[in-house]
Amino acid sequence: MSAPWLALAAGGTGGHMFPAEALAREMRERGWKILLLTDARGMRFTDNFPADEVVTLGAANPNVRGAMAKVSAALTMAGGLITALKALRRHTPEMVVGFGGYPSAPGLFGARAMGLPYGVHEQNAVLGRVKRNAAAGAKFVAHGFPRLDRLPMCKGEVIQIGNPVRDAVRALTGAPYPTPEPDGPLNILIFGGSQGASLFGRIFAPALASLPEALRTRLKVVHQAADDIADEVADIYRLAGIEAEIAPFFTDLPQRMVDAHYVVARAGGSSVTELSVIGRPALFIPLGIAMDDHQRANAEVLVEAGAADLLLEKDATPEAAAALLLPRLQDMTGLAAAAEAARGRVPSDATDRLGDLIENLRRD
Repeated sequence: MSAPWLALAAGGTGGHMFPAEALAREMRERGWKILLLTDARGMRFTDNFPADEVVTLGAANPNVRGAMAKVSAALTMAGGLITALKALRRHTPEMVVGFGGYPSAPGLFGARAMGLPYGVHEQNAVLGRVKRNAAAGAKFVAHGFPRLDRLPMCKGEVIQIGNPVRDAVRALTGAPYPTPEPDGPLNILIFGGSQGASLFGRIFAPALASLPEALRTRLKVVHQAADDIADEVADIYRLAGIEAEIAPFFTDLPQRMVDAHYVVARAGGSSVTELSVIGRPALFIPLGIAMDDHQRANAEVLVEAGAADLLLEKDATPEAAAALLLPRLQDMTGLAAAAEAARGRVPSDATDRLGDLIENLRRD
C-alpha cells in the first residue's frame, strides 16, 4: 500500500509555519507523505521543512483599502486557489490541515471544493478569519489555548491540544527554573520578533537602565534588537553598567529561554506556548495591530494563571516598563512561583495529539 498524503496549508509567518513543520516531522515518522501549500513569505521557513512536495501559491489579504487593491487581492487569491486545486488533485490527500494566515485559504477552500476531509489548527486564543470561514465544514478545530474566541457553529470536534513546538523546545520541556541567588546575577531575555525589535529597544533598554544601581549591576541581558537601533541600545546598557548581549536574531532562542530568569516578549501563540512548555515567567507586550487583538488574548492565559505580566503597547513607555520590572525583579520567590505557574498551562504534547487525531479520523 502506498503511503498516504497529508496536505498542510500555512504561510505568512513563522507562527504558522513552525507548528506545521512540527506536525510534518511527526507524520513523516508515521509513514505519511507531506504536501506543503504555502506562499512566498512562507517559503522563507522551508529550508528544513520535511515536505515531499512544496507548492508556492499566490495569497493576499482581502481586507485592503481601495477598489483596485481589493480586485488585485481577489485575483491573487483566485490564482492561488487554482494552484492549490491542481496540487490537491495530483495527490488526493487523506487529510488537509490549515494552520492559518491568508495563505492557508487556497488549500482549505480547495479541499472543501473537492470534498476532501480537512481540519484546522488555531495557534492563538482567537480563531483567525480564514479558519472562521472554514470551520463549519472542518472535521476538527484544534486549538492551542484553554480559550478559543470567535468560534462559529461547526459540526466537527473542537479540542484543545496545544501548539506543536519545535524539537528544540520539546527537548527542554519543564527545564528546572534557575532560581537566582539574592545577590546573584539576574538573566533577562528580551525578544520581540520583526515587529518588536525596535520598539523593545526604545522601551526596555532605558527602563532597565533606570533601575536602582544595586539591581542594575546584577543584570545580564540578552536583547534582540534591530540593526538600526542596536548601537543605541548597546550604549544605553554600557552607560548604565549593565552587561548585555545584543543581536538581531538568536538561533538558540529555546536555550536562552531556559537560561533566563525573566523574559520580555510579544505574545504570539508560539512564544506564549514555548514559555509555558519550558516554564518561565514573562512580561508580554501584545502587538497592538494584531488581528482581533489575539495576542492580548494569548497573553491573558498566562497572566490569569499568575505566570506573566501584561503591558499593552499603547501604554508602553520606559517609565511604565520600569514600574513593572522593579518589583518583579526584586522578588526571587515570586519569580520562581511564576515559573511554576507557567509550566504546563499549555499542553506540551500537541504534535503527538494532532497526529493521533488525524490518524483516528482517517480510520473512521
